[in-house]
Amino acid sequence: MERRLRLNKRMANLSEKIRRIMGRPSNIPDVSAAVPLDDQSIERLMRLLSVTRDDELSCEEVYNRLDEYVDCLISREDLGEIKPLLEHHLGFCADCRDELNALIHALELSVADDDPN
Repeated sequence: MERRLRLNKRMANLSEKIRRIMGRPSNIPDVSAAVPLDDQSIERLMRLLSVTRDDELSCEEVYNRLDEYVDCLISREDLGEIKPLLEHHLGFCADCRDELNALIHALELSVADDDPN
């Protein structure tokens, strides 16, 4: 339990340092006010940090390019250097993958509705 508390404080301190570096204000007034993380959450966070790249796309950037990405998948056109970045993000971000799957599903339903057979 003590180890987990120390790790939670270290993670909160790391988060605060990243916010300062990026010029973003902290939304946690006191490190002790941080919500404790369970082992599974800490492990997931560490996995995500290990696959982060310098040229990482944000969820918003990925979301804004999903239509283009699906169009290129369908037409087999090349997206250029953005495609690996999109696929990297989609590989670990469940929320963006869900958005992509919802878009693909909506397109499939639309095509099915347009088919006279």
